[in-house]
Amino acid sequence: MTTVPGWTDSLPYTLFRANQAVHRRVLEAIDGVGVSMTQLGIAVHIEKLGRLSGSDLARHFKITPQSVSTALANLEKLGWVQRVPHPVHKRVIWYEITPVGVTGVHEGRSRLEAFHAELAETLGQELVNRATAVLGEISMELEGPDTPPGTLWPAVI
Repeated sequence: MTTVPGWTDSLPYTLFRANQAVHRRVLEAIDGVGVSMTQLGIAVHIEKLGRLSGSDLARHFKITPQSVSTALANLEKLGWVQRVPHPVHKRVIWYEITPVGVTGVHEGRSRLEAFHAELAETLGQELVNRATAVLGEISMELEGPDTPPGTLWPAVI
């Protein structure tokens, strides 16, 4: 099988390789916390923003509602989040962080901060800053601005 000339020099391929390398290292960093990166990200946002529904999280992370439901179910089994009925919209379920979840979020964030420091030491802080800025620009151009975090479901009508 032959490869397309220039394939390994293309932006999509280079981003894929960099993503895979960073993702493997992130998984190593959070090994032992007991959650996936998606689950940790969801828990971090619930801890930071407060009660959110599955649809709020799917919209914010731009992932499928099914992926969010699976992540929330696992977080609930671990005791990191609990369901809370919405005070107005009876069909909407909010999720909130539990004390166990707060502890897990702090551990996960601590490990990721240590990995970030390791990256800065290995690559140099200037390269990390430039890469972060360029990747942010790429995301903005291809997907638009981040969806503002928050709930679609007001507590008062």
